[in-house]
Amino acid sequence: MQKFSNQNSKDMPFNEMVALIKKNDDATLKQLYKTNFVKVRRYVFKNSGDEQQAKYVYQEAFITMWRNIKDDKFSAYTEGALNGYLFQMAKYKWLDHVRSTRYKNTTFINRDIEYDEPQIEENELPNRKIKIIMDSMNKLGERCQLLMRLFYFERKSFREIAEIMEMDEASARNEKYRCQEQLQKMS
Repeated sequence: MQKFSNQNSKDMPFNEMVALIKKNDDATLKQLYKTNFVKVRRYVFKNSGDEQQAKYVYQEAFITMWRNIKDDKFSAYTEGALNGYLFQMAKYKWLDHVRSTRYKNTTFINRDIEYDEPQIEENELPNRKIKIIMDSMNKLGERCQLLMRLFYFERKSFREIAEIMEMDEASARNEKYRCQEQLQKMS
């Protein structure tokens, strides 16, 4: 076991690297940590973060990845897949952090200023959005209307949609994407 600890992770077979991660091999974990941190740090910096935030987000992602490997919840067949998985987790954790920080740091400049705000019921705004979407959907062709209804309202899988619409699954995915693009242009 010690012979792998001193090797670079690129020199060992991937399944051995995963086995060493499961056994908490210090050198393997450190190498994996160092290899991927730079990329995550760069991403956090480009998205308004600092060194401390990058370390925090990366630590959280690394621990999650480690737990998932230990619990056999993640299986990868290459080091690239493992590195990509780790980066994606860090990226999503950073995005969650940014969203929550912005929400928590909302400040109100002057609460004494009064203005006339139109009285909108709580449910009226979501209902307006739904109406806009439904009006736009009615402008789509019949085929797109059927596909969107099957996917979003009836929660059918692409396999089921393909059978209903007499096409292959890949075509159903592509068609749904095109219909969704049309819908977005209209709303």
